[in-house]
Amino acid sequence: MTPRITWFGAGLLILLATVASTFLVLSGWFDGRSAAPAKLSYEELTGSSFLPALNDPLRAPRVRELKVPMFENATSIWGSTGRDFRGHIWIGVSARSGGMSAHLMEYDPDADRWHDRGAVTDKLKELSLFSDGEGQNKIHSRIVPANDGWLYFASTDEEGERADTEALPRWGGHLWRIHPENYRWQHLFAVREGLVAASGAGQYVYALGYWGHVLYQYDTRSGHAHRVVVGSAGGHVSRNFLTDIRGHAYVPRLSAVEGKVSVALVEYDAGLNEIAATPLEHYLGGGSVEANHGIIGLAYLSDGRMLFTTHVGYLYLIEPREEGPAKVTAVGWFHPDGSAYTASLFSFGGGNIVGGVSNSHAGFDWVLFNLTSGLSKAFPLDTKDLKKVLLYGSVTRDNGGRVYVVGWAEMETRHEQRPLVLQIDPGG
Repeated sequence: MTPRITWFGAGLLILLATVASTFLVLSGWFDGRSAAPAKLSYEELTGSSFLPALNDPLRAPRVRELKVPMFENATSIWGSTGRDFRGHIWIGVSARSGGMSAHLMEYDPDADRWHDRGAVTDKLKELSLFSDGEGQNKIHSRIVPANDGWLYFASTDEEGERADTEALPRWGGHLWRIHPENYRWQHLFAVREGLVAASGAGQYVYALGYWGHVLYQYDTRSGHAHRVVVGSAGGHVSRNFLTDIRGHAYVPRLSAVEGKVSVALVEYDAGLNEIAATPLEHYLGGGSVEANHGIIGLAYLSDGRMLFTTHVGYLYLIEPREEGPAKVTAVGWFHPDGSAYTASLFSFGGGNIVGGVSNSHAGFDWVLFNLTSGLSKAFPLDTKDLKKVLLYGSVTRDNGGRVYVVGWAEMETRHEQRPLVLQIDPGG
């Protein structure tokens, strides 16, 4: 009897240990062989790829369209991209109509293969969080890696929202995370605002809500969430914002006084304390305040500096400091011809050469900008004879140095939009 009890007890302990370790790996709670590296690098945390500078920069890049898996009502990719620590590319594909759902997609560049990793409303149903008629038709935010190895993103509804009255979307927004290897979703919180953007570079993940630029912070260690109202005006929503490795967030604030709107880039520390506000002279262009998209393109440099473009195509540099607020510098027009909508930026070598796609008066251009000289050069971008193309941007590169620009194009068979992904080889 004794040997039988001993063997049974040992077997039970082994079984329990196996189950526990399997659960922890699947949960992303320890760094097993298939989990994320024990410590992600700055490059990985910012979703960047600091590959060497371009071998042949002075030529137009090669462009390839990637066929995104279609689903009912799929319409566009509103700049929602990211990469995981393996170099796989993640895309949020939005739906056209209210009551429908956006999908999260994964692309493996090595295998040249797409995977649909789920619809937002299906995940709400699985978690018993779904309400009859609910829609989450947009994943508008970037897909952001954090130091726990998970990918974070926001979904949102648009039903009933109005910029002029600042009516909120009926179903609000959600912050999510997905593990990039077992594809398990986790719901973090729901808010009344629509969530348009996400950012992070370590312990803290932020999401930006509208109206009024409401900044939400999620602490990946404690699981606690906090919020602060930054402020906006005229139904304006910035499509992007930035965070640095210290957990500081940089969000535009719009203030209206007697019909005149002023803009400042507000820096918050990890405690959501406001520590600086820098005026942004080249933030708004013509048209209504609502029609301006605010911060659109952004890129991280290997030394911790950050770049962003505004709706009018003006380039700004953020230099975080060990003590005190970051230095924010107006660099100049990104496109050599001046104002041009530039919703994507890519850092080459992590240094002074930055590329991006601009929508100028002549169409879409591939632009290279030298931060040292302040000079830029534009090349026509091959959009593959697609009809009515709109490109909204990205910050994402794969391990082969190719960059990804997303948006929509008109369908070949009818006058409706379809999602578009362009894989661009810039000559690396």
